[in-house]
Amino acid sequence: MGIAAPPRPPSVYSRIRRYLTELWRRREFAVFLGWGSFSARNAGTALGLVWWVLNPLLLGGVYFLIFGLLFNSRTPEFMVYLMCGMFVFQFSGQSLAGGAQSILSNAKLLANVKFPRLVLPIARIVESGMGFLFSLPVLGLIAVLAGVPILVGPLWLLLLAIPLQVLFNVGLASASARLVVPFRDLTNFLPYVNRVWLYASPIIWTLDRLEGADETILTILQMNPMWHLLAIYRGALLGSPWDWSNVAVFGLWTVAVFVVGVGVFVRYEKVMVREL
Repeated sequence: MGIAAPPRPPSVYSRIRRYLTELWRRREFAVFLGWGSFSARNAGTALGLVWWVLNPLLLGGVYFLIFGLLFNSRTPEFMVYLMCGMFVFQFSGQSLAGGAQSILSNAKLLANVKFPRLVLPIARIVESGMGFLFSLPVLGLIAVLAGVPILVGPLWLLLLAIPLQVLFNVGLASASARLVVPFRDLTNFLPYVNRVWLYASPIIWTLDRLEGADETILTILQMNPMWHLLAIYRGALLGSPWDWSNVAVFGLWTVAVFVVGVGVFVRYEKVMVREL
């Protein structure tokens, strides 16, 4: 009588498919968590959810007064340019910071309920994404009040920009969620990372300020994924110059950040539970 061969371990493809199937089954759970966090934040304040839009609006107003004065750019066009950048940047910045908190703030849930842990950083994307969607009508209102034409570019670019940014943010949130478990001090550094990223992006300064800049500095700035993402959004909303290289470069950034961030998270998600 022959000895039965040991069962073959599942292939990488079958493991990925099984994980994605389970993740899709939990999609309502991710939306529920994201909406719950979105509703709960600032719930005890008088303005409540308005703070989601008011925070970047006030910060943008400060930058408009200070940097507009320094750069002699306190014009309605600069205000709309600035706020467009602030709202887009906040979506990614909050995803990075929220991903870092998604695991630490749900330690008890992780210990007691079995589910794909990737649901937690995705829920933070849902949360910050809702704030971003609320900010778009506000941007339109700012443009109307400032007398600046909006929605004057190829609006189909938004069909590229928004999905790419969502995938990019999932990668960011997953990476920060994985790193913050063994390195808890990362939560204290992330606000500074976001601040440097903000200043290095064409948000509070315009591209014409780089005329005559050193080629090395210009090359470094153009390696920033936010440089290309903002060009796509402003091309669609404000009719600003853009080209397909912006889409290609940010698309490459999206693939790299998504694959690395999600891949590392999924590979070590069981280890993270033990490290908490």
